[in-house]
Amino acid sequence: MINKKGVALVIANSAYITQPKLKSCKKDGEDMRGALERLNFDVFFAENQNRAELFNIISEFLKNADLYSTVLLYYTGHGVQIDGENYFVPIDCTYNPIKAIFVATQLVGMRVVQDYMDAHPEKNNIMILDACRSEPGFARDIVGTGLAEMKAGSGTFVAFATAPNKTAGCAADENGNGFYTECLLRHIEQPNIKIKDVIALTKGAQIPWENTSLKNDFYFNIMTRDQIDDWIYKTVRNAYSAETLIDLSIKINCSISDVMRIYNRQKSEKPGGIYFNSDDEFEKFILRQVLNLGFTFDDYRWKYKGNPVVMGEFYHTSSFASKS
Repeated sequence: MINKKGVALVIANSAYITQPKLKSCKKDGEDMRGALERLNFDVFFAENQNRAELFNIISEFLKNADLYSTVLLYYTGHGVQIDGENYFVPIDCTYNPIKAIFVATQLVGMRVVQDYMDAHPEKNNIMILDACRSEPGFARDIVGTGLAEMKAGSGTFVAFATAPNKTAGCAADENGNGFYTECLLRHIEQPNIKIKDVIALTKGAQIPWENTSLKNDFYFNIMTRDQIDDWIYKTVRNAYSAETLIDLSIKINCSISDVMRIYNRQKSEKPGGIYFNSDDEFEKFILRQVLNLGFTFDDYRWKYKGNPVVMGEFYHTSSFASKS
């Protein structure tokens, strides 16, 4: 019996041979693979695939997909539409001015995966396409702008980095993510958030687009309150830093002071934990902790290294204020 959340295929094409390179796609793919593995997906991962390799990895992925209830494809790289059909662009793609030959010999149709998903409405089928980057430098006479709209079959969720017929932005070098994937990564591990809300949270300079016919709400990460509290404790214990607190506050959508409360309450219950005589004593303790980590209160705002953060309140009585 498989106890995994699902199976995912992550494809990252960046090192194009004759087309514009997409440096950030390498990091996009690696970061998505890491996030999905942490979310308990079995992940097929492929970088810089030529046309034959793309067909091989997709075939291997689909042969295994029957074993899982959730099937996910994430693609980052060049993608094009021709006559209303969408295609992955392999790294060895070379332009041919004869459209039929170009399509038949140089591209890989996204419909290969879409058809499988349409045929399995009993599954949670998810396609996430960060694939409409700045247009490839070929075939402007036959290739449309961005990707074409895709209708989600029953049981399928399709998400694009930007609206149909639009292009999406990305970082200029290999140290940053594409705008869409960067936002997606901030939220995909957040507990108890629906996939539709994950996609909605990525709105920024470009407007993501989705089409869904999922039969049930899908959550990447379902956790009970006790599991969330234990996760916070272990995460902070293993990497005690301001950056960890900021990251957790974003992922669980709560204030940094609340993260510190949960961590210290969990810690106090462990052997050797600190006992607090009163709530005031506890609040003064976590306030000292955040100050020692480098958070500052400037111009009526909590900040870290000059950037505003969501600190929340420190609860106290009048005696707390006079003694602190």
